[in-house]
Amino acid sequence: MFFNRTEFDRYARFHSWGSARETFTWDDVCNVKIPIPDLTIQKSIADIYKVYKERQRINETLKQGIKNLSPILIKGSREEAEKEVAAI
Repeated sequence: MFFNRTEFDRYARFHSWGSARETFTWDDVCNVKIPIPDLTIQKSIADIYKVYKERQRINETLKQGIKNLSPILIKGSREEAEKEVAAI
């Protein structure tokens, strides 16, 4: 994720060398200092990710339940509508 950021792209372009083509060697990459957040922040990020994945799972379960329930609800509403039309 760190190397995919636009800030890293600017850093690499600034620190690269070459004329027609920019060169950023493996040694240059090894010299990049990657900021590592405090352990409490890392744990918070992991907790947020776990909650996110759990919410995705719950959402899929609910969608499947609605998908299975929809035909029954439509059939019931159709029958009720037919009863109302027959009563008129």
